[in-house]
Amino acid sequence: MSRLYRVTRRLLRRAVRYYFSEIQASGQELIPHSGPLIFAANHPNSIMDTVLLGTQTRRQIRYMARSGLFKNLAARTLFHEFGVIPIYRAEDGGGTSQNADSFEEAYRALEEGGCIGIFPEGRNSLERKIRELKTGTARIALAVEARNGFTLGTRIQPVGLNFEDRDRVHSRVLLRFGEPIEVKGYAEQYHQAPREAVRELTARLQEEMRRLSTHIQDERDHALVADIAAMYGTELQAQLARGEDIAPELYDRLDRPTLPSEKAPRESTDLEARFELEQRIANTVAHYQHQAPARVARVRMDVRRYRDHLAQLKLRDGLLAENPLHRPRHREALKLTLLVVLFGPLAIFGFLNNVLPALLVRAVARRAPDEPIVAIAGFVAGLIAFPLFYALQARALWVHTDLSPWWIALYVLSLPTAGLAFLRWWRRVRVYRDRILFRTFFRPRRNLLDAVERERQSLITIFEDLHASYVREHRLLQGSARGASLPVPPPTEGQEQR
Repeated sequence: MSRLYRVTRRLLRRAVRYYFSEIQASGQELIPHSGPLIFAANHPNSIMDTVLLGTQTRRQIRYMARSGLFKNLAARTLFHEFGVIPIYRAEDGGGTSQNADSFEEAYRALEEGGCIGIFPEGRNSLERKIRELKTGTARIALAVEARNGFTLGTRIQPVGLNFEDRDRVHSRVLLRFGEPIEVKGYAEQYHQAPREAVRELTARLQEEMRRLSTHIQDERDHALVADIAAMYGTELQAQLARGEDIAPELYDRLDRPTLPSEKAPRESTDLEARFELEQRIANTVAHYQHQAPARVARVRMDVRRYRDHLAQLKLRDGLLAENPLHRPRHREALKLTLLVVLFGPLAIFGFLNNVLPALLVRAVARRAPDEPIVAIAGFVAGLIAFPLFYALQARALWVHTDLSPWWIALYVLSLPTAGLAFLRWWRRVRVYRDRILFRTFFRPRRNLLDAVERERQSLITIFEDLHASYVREHRLLQGSARGASLPVPPPTEGQEQR
């Protein structure tokens, strides 16, 4: 790993910890420490994907990126320093004949035992789905192995990038590293039918990437899956924890999420469990979208009506689910008072010292020309704005006060932590505030609240029935065999035609 890459990685690793409230990763122990390796990841968040992947792995990654990113002189210089390999696409206005040189550079990197990163979808995927993969990843892996007699040991490691809220600062993100695919296993097939080997390897990679990422086949189902997960996720997770109504083919992945290569079970993260639940719900919706579309249409309409009722009452589903009327009133008021009195001064200090750069970063992100680069635009703006404002504050203290350099340094070093403290403080204040407002508004209107709660419970009952039917059907289809893969939703019309 070069010194420049190591230093940049260390700085970015710290920066992303401030940008995201939490970064969780699973399967990092599966990453080979040496040898030729290709990271193949989904691409939901533009350049931010490369930042996250690079900071959560110990390998130096040479990314393959579209040539359009090299048009800017500064970007081109930076990319060359980090060994980024350009890929030329017809839609970018350039000729693809130069790709021979790019592929040759990728071959050399792998032959030297290096690591390259590819996003096989070929472009940003705004939807929560894995698009049909381009064959370039498989072609590179098989070609470099073929020219080395399939003795090089190249592996492809599928990666799933899962964002809680892609465009929101201080949200959470989960990286899931899958079992590396041994390319030499396709040697015989490649010698007999190279194109078929490329297709087979690409199909396997796509299956693995869909297993590691939230994949919702039909774009129309995104909002419905999110709504069902918000309402039914807690109940479904409780069922899984108790071992109720679990299809055999899903048990290992949801209750004991182990990989075949692992000798002992590993604990799943809470964010990983959440995405697993969303995927299970998405598979259920996709199944009935194909088998009983009218039933899904009714559910969609009922959920939309329920959402409209919540909007009219200015109420969130999560707040309705916990029902603050069941909580002691005086205890909530006491918690809010203590939170404001004890931690308010520190939070206000953090707010005042970070509000200007935060507003600047928000303005830059909102002016991003394309939706996929909103996050990276805000991230880069933050890398510049916050240190600049901190430096200006340090200079002002140096010029206009008699504080020693040590006190000034201590003050400046406290600013990032104080800013994060404000965000956490404000989040808790809003929780207690909402509970108090809920109690104030709905205590004299219990009939209205009861009606909305009944509507919510009715929807949950429908979800439970759908899920139970889905589990029974797949249990009949797949029997009692354990450890099988997650049932794949039926293909869309476009896929059937292909």
